[in-house]
Amino acid sequence: MATADPDPIQPDELRSRPRGPLGSSFVPGLVHELRNFSFGISGSLDAMEARFGKLEEAARYQSVMRASLDRLNAFLDELGDYGDPRGQPWTEQRLEPLLREALAQHRAEAAANRVEFRLELARPLPPIRADGPGLCVVFARLVGLAIGRQPMGGRVTVSAAAGIREDQPVISGCLESPGLELPGVDLARLFEPFYYRASGFGRLALPVARRVLESHGGSLAALANPGGGVRLVFTLPALQAQP
Repeated sequence: MATADPDPIQPDELRSRPRGPLGSSFVPGLVHELRNFSFGISGSLDAMEARFGKLEEAARYQSVMRASLDRLNAFLDELGDYGDPRGQPWTEQRLEPLLREALAQHRAEAAANRVEFRLELARPLPPIRADGPGLCVVFARLVGLAIGRQPMGGRVTVSAAAGIREDQPVISGCLESPGLELPGVDLARLFEPFYYRASGFGRLALPVARRVLESHGGSLAALANPGGGVRLVFTLPALQAQP
């Protein structure tokens, strides 16, 4: 008679065990090789556009190829960030300029769709120690997600305020809008790689955003609004309490 496995592996354990080389060693090499292919395709496409760009029939296919190549390069950026997030040197930063820069990167897109931006800060916000460019990229991607889910004439609000959590100074913030709805999405799995696949949005942008904020000692979560929709809430440790 067969005996039961005395130590069966549970599904959660299977998911947590590595099935290949560690991301910190494998992913950067993979990204490097894929970028070589991307550069080759880009160079050939540039030459094709220079020679046949004036031909209407050729231009139609070239635009599709260029859009696909842009999506591939954006994905490689996210894959590199997810596999080996090496940020810039950390320095003392102010969060407000980083948030304003993240919004500014989507100003043209917001204007085209008549989406209103709101930045609501409970001033003064205390300084943080952070990789400023890395955080700016994170917030820009989150804002891009919100704009991409907006109907014409929607609104995106980013808010932040200083506070105390477990006797430590923190900055707590939120990104929300009436149009930020994710139907059919399990919020508990939203930050899993490749789970959320919205059109026009990266497959790893949300997992990378959470990883970067957690590397700063902060957090990122998605909560359901009582009136419908989703809001993204974040925290970052501050260097001092609010004056």
